[in-house]
Amino acid sequence: VKSGLAMATIIFIVFIMIFSSLALSSVVTELAVRPLERMLGTVRQIALTVFKFSAEVMEGTEEGDDGADIDSSNEMKLLEKVVQKLAIVADLQSANKLHATEGMQDEDLGILSMMQGKNVVDEQKAVAQARLSCAVPRKKALVPTVRLEDFGVSQEVYQSWGFNALPLTKTQRTSLAVFTISRFHEAGDGFVSSQDEQQRLQRFVGAVEREYLPVPFHNFAHAVDVTHGTARLMNIISSESFLTDLEQYVLLIAAVAHDLGHPGVNNGFLSEVGHELALQYNDRSPLENMHCAKLYTIVANPLMNVFSKLSKDQYKEARKNCIEVILHTDMMGHGSMVKDLQMTYQINQEVFSNKIEGPMINGNNIAELEIFTQAETKLLVMECILHSADVSNPCRIWDTSYAWAMVCLEEFFAQGDQEKMLGIPVQFLNDRDKLNKPNSQIGFIEFMIAPFYSAQIRLW
Repeated sequence: VKSGLAMATIIFIVFIMIFSSLALSSVVTELAVRPLERMLGTVRQIALTVFKFSAEVMEGTEEGDDGADIDSSNEMKLLEKVVQKLAIVADLQSANKLHATEGMQDEDLGILSMMQGKNVVDEQKAVAQARLSCAVPRKKALVPTVRLEDFGVSQEVYQSWGFNALPLTKTQRTSLAVFTISRFHEAGDGFVSSQDEQQRLQRFVGAVEREYLPVPFHNFAHAVDVTHGTARLMNIISSESFLTDLEQYVLLIAAVAHDLGHPGVNNGFLSEVGHELALQYNDRSPLENMHCAKLYTIVANPLMNVFSKLSKDQYKEARKNCIEVILHTDMMGHGSMVKDLQMTYQINQEVFSNKIEGPMINGNNIAELEIFTQAETKLLVMECILHSADVSNPCRIWDTSYAWAMVCLEEFFAQGDQEKMLGIPVQFLNDRDKLNKPNSQIGFIEFMIAPFYSAQIRLW
């Protein structure tokens, strides 16, 4: 009897252990395994978005380290890659300011102050004081139908970065602006395809020219220079593959009008003296807002309405894009534009790093076209084109670059003279008695131009 009872007890205990292990296994599955599976499924979806791996893009391409099939990848390696990619994006998003200014020359500090719209030295001193006193951390190629020589420019120079609008007469500049806009597309294409439209454009450009003031740099010569640069950049990057004729036309109109009425002083000066423009636009890009307003005041005249051919929906789109690209010529937005370009590259690095691989259409990579035709990316590219043309002077040949640098500095010095006369702080780049001209240009190229163009080149 005792032996039978012992056997029964052992059998009962074994049964209890088996039942408990099954129950525990079920609990572990519900609490750990299934959530982990769901998490890894989410990781796969994130990876699909981050790496832009679609079946169409991957079809027919060779598999590499970055091109492995996501569904068959090792989950931990995949998770590591996603985290690394997001870390890069987060770093780009947060790393906006250069904090170490000790030992910097005044010219370099001036460039940084212009980029950030404030005195970086004074701001850092204020931050340091706050820390000490507070214990709690708080499309096509240009096809001329007239002789460019009649405008004072040869065909060879016009189609190069040697173009210089400074020595041209007012009539030559006006004619070149009309030519650049009207002949960007093939004859009969675009939005200037009839004699009436040509005359309307001529009246528009004439009105625009009259609105530009005789300041050293931001004058009509600069407008013509930027219009030429915009057209040239659009051709170089084959913009016709992802921009519509209307979007290209809008960029050219915005280029010729982007500095309308510029008084020869910057936004910081207007805010400092309480100018009516700063008051009207609440210190937010007062000059750029004024340029847009003047442009549409001209366009309101039917004889000069270069958008009269558009439908209501097209006009709304053109106006939105025109305003956006002009507002983004404010140097305050320069740093953000560079970051956005870098993020676009990082998020789509697999596509841009393998330009000649993958399906093509009309000589263009399909995956790239899908990126550039997205509304947000397309607007970024349009803003980038106009801003690039606006600050492209250091990228020209030496004679052209030097000439523009001198008139730019002269305008800065004229503002500095006003600041001295008014008894307000003289901005770093504006003191003609202290500024080292070569160093100011080196700083401009080092801190602004080189990073900006480097970020773009990887996308084209």
